Amino acid sequence: MNREEKLKLAQECREGGAFRPVPAEVLAALPVSGIETVLPANARGVKVWIFDGTEGETGRPLYINYHGGGFIKGRADRDTVYCSEMAADMKAIIWDVDYLLAPEDPFPAAVNEAYDIVRYAWEHAAEYTYDREKIFLLGHSAGSNLVCGALAQNYSNPVFRVRGIILDYMPADQRLNPFTKIRTEDLHDQRKLGRALMEYHYLELYMEPEQSVDVLASPALLDDEVLAAFPDTLLITAGMDSLRDEGEAFAVRLAQAGTAVTWKRFRNSMHGFTINRNGEWQEALALHRRFLGSL
Repeated sequence: MNREEKLKLAQECREGGAFRPVPAEVLAALPVSGIETVLPANARGVKVWIFDGTEGETGRPLYINYHGGGFIKGRADRDTVYCSEMAADMKAIIWDVDYLLAPEDPFPAAVNEAYDIVRYAWEHAAEYTYDREKIFLLGHSAGSNLVCGALAQNYSNPVFRVRGIILDYMPADQRLNPFTKIRTEDLHDQRKLGRALMEYHYLELYMEPEQSVDVLASPALLDDEVLAAFPDTLLITAGMDSLRDEGEAFAVRLAQAGTAVTWKRFRNSMHGFTINRNGEWQEALALHRRFLGSL
């Protein structure tokens, strides 16, 4: 596809979301309001939404949140709900990163931004009053892939430390054709076929096929020594998600490398359930809070 065709397809994907906007009255009642800003983390600046639930208390944690959306969809109201409530519940500051999207800015633009914002957070903690030894990275779907990419970039030339990470239903291996992830018994399931087609479009808009073997695109290809340097990790998979198996394989590799991993499969949930608030979302978000609180 040429650029114009990619832009047209991306717009169609962005307009084809399955979830309605969060009602205005729900957004108005949230405990912490988000403030949109641009942080000078690189020459271009990185757009983030800041949620401050500290009530003026200094030395609290910083959570850097990376939303999902197949690398082509921006942050949404559902991300606002998650970040607002998490900031209030944990008395933390949250930077919700509105990272660059493909195909306008294809791979590795978003991965580079994911790294840049953590580096900036580490270097400028005193300006924002959080404890830089309590920086956590929270990733959902595509966002979890970006979390791994940021850590991988930091491995060869360490400039920051991260206390812990959350990886929700992550795409770990971008080499895989989404249609090959459909189980034999589901080959006639039109919903699952449609999901595979959508994921296929996401990949072709995000990167060139030969880039899928880059470790910043496919964390499953990271060496054991890189995985051993990962911080404490909570990895969540969904039983009805086509990304389940590669996410769980990644959890196993982390554990084998010596990283402390908490992994849980929510058997009766589908992709995106924690942010979209369906399936076992309440139990999963309670696990998020317990994990973060334990560290």
